[in-house]
Amino acid sequence: MPGQRNEEDKRRRLVAAVGSLLAEEGHTALGLNKIAWKAGVSKPMIYRYFGGLNGLLKAYIERRDSWLPCFEQLDLPAEPTAEELQRCLTRLLQDQFRALYQNREMQKLVLWQISGYEALMRGACEAREREGARLLQLAEAHFRDSGISLKSVMALLVGGIYVNVLHASAGAGPMAGVDIRNEKEFEGMLATIGQVVSWAFGLAGKE
Repeated sequence: MPGQRNEEDKRRRLVAAVGSLLAEEGHTALGLNKIAWKAGVSKPMIYRYFGGLNGLLKAYIERRDSWLPCFEQLDLPAEPTAEELQRCLTRLLQDQFRALYQNREMQKLVLWQISGYEALMRGACEAREREGARLLQLAEAHFRDSGISLKSVMALLVGGIYVNVLHASAGAGPMAGVDIRNEKEFEGMLATIGQVVSWAFGLAGKE
């Protein structure tokens, strides 16, 4: 129906406007007037479609979380081997590193999240943690009694990905002598992610 399509288009434009403003100016620019102007939609429509600014921002965050689509695309058997899990986790982390580096909007969303955890972020963060915990649970038997915490390894790698990408995007120069704006060093970081995951699985598998 034409009226329904028009409403769907306005909703889509409002959500897209949030992403555009976030990428251009950061989360502090996300006000009702700016979003409505950017979307070319009247401000009352934000209340009509989303109940207000928080509802619109929540809709945006839930649609733009970068981890959940990656979890959905994982192709793992019900009882994966340690080798399959190692490959899966490596790919997950490397894909996130590439995606975050290439997407300024995603960078701004991560910066918003880590600069002040808000109730708006809670749903997406909790969903991400649930999916991550499910994946880590599959590796529990391999790491049990090994003295190696896969959760800690993953936390350090995810944090390292965030900081390195945000550092580079701010033009702050190399970190520990590595400048990921250089293609060779970027590829080196991808390889190192794989090496760290491999070391963790290898050490846990030793008698």
